[in-house]
Amino acid sequence: MPFPFLFLVLSLASGILLSSFLSFSLLTWILSLMASLAFAWLFFLLRKEKQAFLFILLSTLLLGASLYSFSNKNFDKNSLRKLSLSNYADFYGTVNKSPSRGPDRDFLFIKVKKVIYENKEEKIRGNLRITIPHSSESSSSLRLFVHDKIKVSARLLSSKGYRNFKASSLNAYLKSQNIHNRAFSKSALLVERLESGKKYSPLHLVSVLRQNLQHKIENHFSSEANVLSPQGAVLEALLLGERSRMDPSITQSLQKAGIYHLFAISGAHIAIISFFLFSLLKLSRVPTRLSYLLVIVFLFFYAFLVEGRPSVMRATIMAVAFLLGKLIWRNVNLINTISISAFILLFFNPFSLFNVGFQLTFAATFSIILFFPRVIKYFPRLPLRISEILVLSLTAQLGVFPFIASSFNRVTFSSLILNYAALPLVGLIMAGGYIFLLLSFASSFLAQHLAKGIEYLINFLISCSHLSDKVSFISYRIPTPHIFTIIGYFFFLLLLLLPSKIRKQKLVLAVLFLAFFTVLISYPFPSVSKNLKLTFIDVGQGESILVEFPGRKKMLIDGGGQPEGTFDTGEQVVSPFLWEKGIKKIDYLILTHAHPDHLNGLKAVARNFKIGEYWETFSPLESDPYMEFKRSLSSSVSLKRLFRGHSHLEKKVRIEVLHPEKGEPYVGTISNDHSLVLRLSYNKISFLLPGDIGIDAEKTILESYGQIKSQVLKSPHHGSPSSSSEAFLNRVSPEIVVISVGENNRYGFPNHEILERYKKIGAKVYRTDVYGAVEVSSDGETIFIRTAQ
Repeated sequence: MPFPFLFLVLSLASGILLSSFLSFSLLTWILSLMASLAFAWLFFLLRKEKQAFLFILLSTLLLGASLYSFSNKNFDKNSLRKLSLSNYADFYGTVNKSPSRGPDRDFLFIKVKKVIYENKEEKIRGNLRITIPHSSESSSSLRLFVHDKIKVSARLLSSKGYRNFKASSLNAYLKSQNIHNRAFSKSALLVERLESGKKYSPLHLVSVLRQNLQHKIENHFSSEANVLSPQGAVLEALLLGERSRMDPSITQSLQKAGIYHLFAISGAHIAIISFFLFSLLKLSRVPTRLSYLLVIVFLFFYAFLVEGRPSVMRATIMAVAFLLGKLIWRNVNLINTISISAFILLFFNPFSLFNVGFQLTFAATFSIILFFPRVIKYFPRLPLRISEILVLSLTAQLGVFPFIASSFNRVTFSSLILNYAALPLVGLIMAGGYIFLLLSFASSFLAQHLAKGIEYLINFLISCSHLSDKVSFISYRIPTPHIFTIIGYFFFLLLLLLPSKIRKQKLVLAVLFLAFFTVLISYPFPSVSKNLKLTFIDVGQGESILVEFPGRKKMLIDGGGQPEGTFDTGEQVVSPFLWEKGIKKIDYLILTHAHPDHLNGLKAVARNFKIGEYWETFSPLESDPYMEFKRSLSSSVSLKRLFRGHSHLEKKVRIEVLHPEKGEPYVGTISNDHSLVLRLSYNKISFLLPGDIGIDAEKTILESYGQIKSQVLKSPHHGSPSSSSEAFLNRVSPEIVVISVGENNRYGFPNHEILERYKKIGAKVYRTDVYGAVEVSSDGETIFIRTAQ
């Protein structure tokens, strides 16, 4: 058998996947494993090798199931994981990773030993990630290194994430990173170093070196405000794997161009580093086998320098396994080598299987190994290895296309061409970057001149990422593909590897593969609703409502959003929810009022979806977020400004605008009472969506309309005490009230008195901070409710 380890790693992965779906006890898996191993040994003694190998595969599957069950049980039973506190507490522990810096906040990683809260001390063990917003003192206070003993006053964050009828990716991420809980500290002043780490500990020394290298980059790549420039952030990402400080607009253009993968230190970077090392050693006339050994040592050092980031560990283990094979056996079977690497990674961290980085790495690598030799023979020999680079890019894309479409909802053809320019550029930037880092310790003058050249190369790389901006069909977003589409894609792709046994076999398989490929990149399935359906999306402290009319038409009212920071609610929460429902077009996009918690998420929605019409009321005279949103809208979008009295009929659903009164469309400051208030009526059932209006606007509506009774009311202004007057509630007389609100929000919403008013009128209350997303649908006669909780 040419590559037995491939079958072993597939069995291990199958066991991990099986255990994630089945709730069998760990003991059940272990007993089954022992029985399977006994049968394998028995058949081996009977010299029945095929049967023995089958039971070895079964044993490996059961081993994967046992590993996942054991790891999952330990993670969920961790004392820090189970800790739930609503107020600030003091966490004592040691730094287990250098602080990660972002544009507006830093992340601190500590191994917790004990927690003091409410005058009680408790021994708690686990890994904690703490978010600390930037302030004037942050840079000095967070000069911490691995093994430093510290105390941090922080508040634990919810582990629920955003709940929108899909398993939260937050838990999967935390498991893959071995982070048991998250916390927030409002200031770096609440971080206190109690004792420095062991000065000569290897991890401590590497942490010191890493942060010194970051300071060298900051010193030579700073903007006028004395902060890291966008070019410096790109260099830091390429050399040290720290992507958190990259400018969001640069990240977005790189993702759209399909070359963002080059900024996750992985196989390409390890290959570039290995190439330069081998070239240097060859020039120095170092023997080949000694070169292998020296490169292995350096790769391990580099993995420590970037502090064991998963993508680096994957690439390093793969490279080291290959080089060790060359040292021991000289001839290496690549499929076996990659399979052994995957086996090691899954054995020590079964949660890696669900990490998209793991999936992309091995899908691309296996695809190149299997298809490169078969595809390259159809290409002419071109200078500068153009054919080889193009086929490498093409065969890698064959393996990762479904994963990118599924995980990132993106189809990118531009990367096939742009990779040819980007790969050499990244290689030059990295080579220059490492020389720059060495020079910066010897001569600041020479380092500064080299930094100018590197900055020019980075600017050129960023310019390349914009080449596809004007051609929309080579990079676009799609809904999440069906699992059967992905299975069919890979099934017929792999069948193309089989030798022809019947006439026109290859042609038939190629046509079937292309059929699934076409479905994958186009998603031709319409999103159809039988009833009128409103989903109050869980966007934290904000608001976003999806309206699905009977048939195919869709309306999105607001997009949630954060008032500050770099987290994009529209990109990370609202868009994925819409893609998961198979939506490609928003027929009516509505902004009730231009406040950040309603507006900011719409910027990503406008970029990611085809928009039919855009509705609004008043516009702010000076608002950068609002202007950015309007620029995101295509020129083909029909714009409408709606005021009281406007009515629109969509199938049998009547949409009435109850507020605001018509006035000068541009205002200096947008207030809550400028909110667009909509009432949707479908036969006997009505929904009232009052935005963030206050008591004055409620009074105006009561004076202007006689009949506003609605069975479903969206709570005005997130359950604030400034809304939901008794007169308003009595006139609306809702049976159901939905409150869109963030858990433990700083405003204290929903207000307790308002909740009592809802209770007094007999309304059933659904809160997104408690239930997650709330879906309310109706056939015009009856109301149906479903929640994500």
